[in-house]
Amino acid sequence: MLNSTPIHAKSSFNSIKTLYLLLAIAGSIAPWFWLLQDPSALLSPSLFFQRAFANNVTLALSDDLVISAIAFWCWAWVELKRLRVSQLWILLYVGLTFGIGLSCALPFFLYRREQIIEQTE
Repeated sequence: MLNSTPIHAKSSFNSIKTLYLLLAIAGSIAPWFWLLQDPSALLSPSLFFQRAFANNVTLALSDDLVISAIAFWCWAWVELKRLRVSQLWILLYVGLTFGIGLSCALPFFLYRREQIIEQTE
């Protein structure tokens, strides 16, 4: 029979928290790096959406992102309620999603979630 090795929650949380923070930082830099390569699309919302839905590949990626963002916001809303944290925090995560991207908002939410869980233990 296999014996399990106990994992200490404190050290496990700290390492995953660091990973989430690094992913949030990378997720805040990477999208803007590419968007700033063509600033004209940022200045014109119609041009931005025209390019975001330019062909089947970008349409698939854009649809995937929109559906993922909506699912994230729903889950974050429920998770904030479960953790007994003000659900007004959802405004920050929606703002991060629109302002930077889901690649920043989701890992930042997970980082904050780990902080909250640590504080309540």
